[in-house]
Amino acid sequence: MSNKSGSNEARRYRPYAPANFRAQAHESAHAEQAADDQPKIAHPLVNHDPPTFIDTADALAELIEHLRAAGSFAYDSEFIGELTYIPKLCLIQVASAQRVALIDPLVGLDLQPFWELVCDPSVEKIVHAGQQDIEPVYRNAGCRAANVFDTQICAGFIGLAYPVALSKLVLELVSAKLGKGLTFTHWDQRPLTSMQLRYAADDVRYLVAVRDLIGKRLDALGHSAWAKEECDTLCDPGQFGFDPETYFLRIRGANHLPARNQSVLRELTIWRDARAREHNVPARSFLKDEVLLDLARTPVKSVDRLERVRGLPRPVEQAHGGEIVAVTQKGLSTPAEDLPQVKDVEPTPKQRFRADALWGAVQCLCSGQSIDSSLVVSRQDLGELYRAVSANKDPGELRVLRGWRRQAVGQAVLDLLASKINVNLSWSDTLNAQVK
Repeated sequence: MSNKSGSNEARRYRPYAPANFRAQAHESAHAEQAADDQPKIAHPLVNHDPPTFIDTADALAELIEHLRAAGSFAYDSEFIGELTYIPKLCLIQVASAQRVALIDPLVGLDLQPFWELVCDPSVEKIVHAGQQDIEPVYRNAGCRAANVFDTQICAGFIGLAYPVALSKLVLELVSAKLGKGLTFTHWDQRPLTSMQLRYAADDVRYLVAVRDLIGKRLDALGHSAWAKEECDTLCDPGQFGFDPETYFLRIRGANHLPARNQSVLRELTIWRDARAREHNVPARSFLKDEVLLDLARTPVKSVDRLERVRGLPRPVEQAHGGEIVAVTQKGLSTPAEDLPQVKDVEPTPKQRFRADALWGAVQCLCSGQSIDSSLVVSRQDLGELYRAVSANKDPGELRVLRGWRRQAVGQAVLDLLASKINVNLSWSDTLNAQVK
């Protein structure tokens, strides 16, 4: 197939609806543009100068030297993810106490030195909900990000809600009110508008001060090591990219399928990823998760029955119907020893009630330590832990029994279930839980 015909084929699967949504959101936000009349917060770690726009190699080199010397800097990025298989990186924002800068990835700059800076363990990177900002580091530079302080994660260790939006966290800690976000805007347009520049800068402008305030509270509570351990998980390369053996489990409802149907879903997910990459569209835009789940729940064994599958795009059916059937047959014929291990167990009403009661105890244990329970354990994991312990089985390697989670809550839960401890509750401006 020629490049031209391949281009036309890819265009058939381009997600026009999300693109239109971004355009509408962009126009709406800019129609509401108002003067920047917010009072400036007087804080030694907040720089209110206009951001420097970095679009030359010399300027980038000088900025990296400054950030390295500062020893710590805020980092964020803007990208468009609904049009291409790999999100299009459009802007990188950084800030120290002395300056704010915006790096333009669209002018052909060699960003390798910047990615290497993010991987340098001697320099701290401050992010907020930074998983998507860390991912391109490993993909583009092949190195693991290091020394990351995520303010959203760390806020959950100091008696604040997890997850929390950046605007709410900034308002809570430094009393600065951020404007309406511009998540869906044309970050790839040039020149960027004054409104885009302002909001991009504000995404990092206050993070150095926020990190300082959170850090002091972490130290006072004795949670700094726990917070660092959790932030380090953001840098694990294993969470990035497509793992053909496990990615299908991210599809909602996958755990409720029998093993044979899970095998079909696994093969369909692998096939979808390859085709989405070929057409350069996001996998979920090429074929929605709900359609894959339906195809796995009720396997289709002939092309003529695909027309009955609700939500299956006709262009995909016409171009790839035979492949879908072949992939389905491959999943159905998987040898028993190679089938996915089904872990989902439907709890009895009694088990659900008691696991919910245990969840209440966990919330008290977390609240008494100024930790948001959502950061520690899920209801599903806790239910699995309860069922294992009540059946005298090894609870395995559940997250709540590993690392800082075991120290903070996991061991106490095991001791509570074994009637080795009691939890006493009191209230003094917040819930306090004492283990005896």
